[in-house]
Amino acid sequence: MKVDNCINIIRSLLYPRGCLLCGAKGDFPCHLCPACHNSLPFNHHACPCCALPLPAHVASQQLCGRCIKRQPPYTKTIAALTYEPPVNRLIGMFKFHQKLHLAEPLAGLLMERLGDQHERPEILVPVPLHPLRLRQRGFNQSVELTRILAKHYRLPYDWRLCRRIKATKTQSELSRQERRKNLVNAFQACAEVKDTHLVLVDDVITTGATVTELSKVLKKAGAKRIDVWAVARTQTL
Repeated sequence: MKVDNCINIIRSLLYPRGCLLCGAKGDFPCHLCPACHNSLPFNHHACPCCALPLPAHVASQQLCGRCIKRQPPYTKTIAALTYEPPVNRLIGMFKFHQKLHLAEPLAGLLMERLGDQHERPEILVPVPLHPLRLRQRGFNQSVELTRILAKHYRLPYDWRLCRRIKATKTQSELSRQERRKNLVNAFQACAEVKDTHLVLVDDVITTGATVTELSKVLKKAGAKRIDVWAVARTQTL
């Protein structure tokens, strides 16, 4: 029996196929039945730069007020969903309860939003965790998502390209202003990336402080363009 077949059999025993949200039996795309999939809060109408969800009356592809006032150091952000039920629950289970099998459906929802990439980046870069946080959690959720995306799009990825050198407070516990200060000098580029088009990959974007600070560091290391891909985006700054 081939190795791939063995892996598929083991996976089917550990994680029976069916809808993650309602339990309906079947082999669905992203492990969600059509009804649950269609009910998800997709982030279709958003700022093209930071992916902040925009009111319905705002014109498509219009920048949000914050990006108009101050252009971020990254060019474009794609976030598949808004961070609200049931998306926040799925990401929380993946991130904080070691449900690593959820990386595949979450990455699948992001790939569904990304579609065929005409502006192909040269390398994918997962947002790094500090070594202390990595030891506590046991894995980096951004790396797990990046592996799947890299395989699907046949792109290289490098989790060693930059590192987190400052053990910061948990971002979710801080205000927007505190988050920005919390991340000053938190990252370090480990190699030059001269004239390179990079994509930062993360699970959730809140204020954008993390990808902003990381983008600044990579721009100083020579990056030509930086985009951001994320599973979800919060609805407020």
